[in-house]
Amino acid sequence: NSVLDDLQPDPWDVPKEKRASRCTGVALSVAVAMLESTFSQCSARIMLMVSGPCTVGPGQVVGTELAETIRSHMDLQKGYLNARYSKDALQYYTGLASRAAQAGHPIDIFACSLDQVGLYEMKVLVDRTGGYV
Repeated sequence: NSVLDDLQPDPWDVPKEKRASRCTGVALSVAVAMLESTFSQCSARIMLMVSGPCTVGPGQVVGTELAETIRSHMDLQKGYLNARYSKDALQYYTGLASRAAQAGHPIDIFACSLDQVGLYEMKVLVDRTGGYV
């Protein structure tokens, strides 16, 4: 038996008019906290593999409703409504980056798309910790 044989469909279907609930910010906070408490100043790195935007909790960059479009570069420059989550998300990820950097842990981000995963907000994690995108 291989791991692929054991894969099953996701039991939590997402309605067609909604985005999947992703709490990327919380997941990163847990990862940073675990490494801070167990391997501070030791060789370790956090690897985030992300395929969509954070839609729930701290670090949120867009809501779960598909009717709400994710912010664009123009929205960020002009301060439009679509960019309303960006300021808080940047502040949150900056705090996480500081914690990870103090513990000596780089954060790498593997993303399938630059705009649609909130990389603009999360880039500070990579920049301040010496990670890779």
